[in-house]
Amino acid sequence: MSNPRGFKQKLATVSRLWEQQDYYNAFVEVQSMLKIWPGNAHLHILWASLIQLQEDTEHELNEAKGALLKAVDLDRGSPAASIELGYFLDSVEDDPTAAAKAFGEGVTTAREMLIEGLIGQAKAFRQMDKMDEFRQCLMEILHLSRFEAIPKKSHVEDAGEDIIFGSTSGHFYAGQLKGRHAAQIQELLNELALDRSA
Repeated sequence: MSNPRGFKQKLATVSRLWEQQDYYNAFVEVQSMLKIWPGNAHLHILWASLIQLQEDTEHELNEAKGALLKAVDLDRGSPAASIELGYFLDSVEDDPTAAAKAFGEGVTTAREMLIEGLIGQAKAFRQMDKMDEFRQCLMEILHLSRFEAIPKKSHVEDAGEDIIFGSTSGHFYAGQLKGRHAAQIQELLNELALDRSA
């Protein structure tokens, strides 16, 4: 039962047991799933969470932390593991400094995913000539891009063109296109300019 359908069935069983607050049997199920799918980050997160939810377990909290760290390593493209690690570091280890760092990594990854999704959605709206939706996506992209982490070694000459954009509330923001999405955002802005000049 190592196929995707078997995985979904077992995950549904875990969810049902979790909802029934049968954390021990949910944990046993997740542990058996990890033998089949050891590289699945989500299972490591579930495993760590279920250790914390059980009142009587043979596992230590540092094992839960290890599972969360492994989940972060297994899936760097997903924010879930970093965010769960942040909660663990804050609530269990009472280490707000380390928690803030883990949360920050999760937020950065989530923001990048959201920008990428919005870029794809904006392109699709443009193809369908849904310009109001296209502009809305572009505004969200520009807003989120203001918070993108820029490498410390970047120079002023590496930055893109200055842009000014307004929000629906009437406020205007100025910024420069930079970071890994700069070229795609510039392409969308060019599409908007072409539409306005048509």
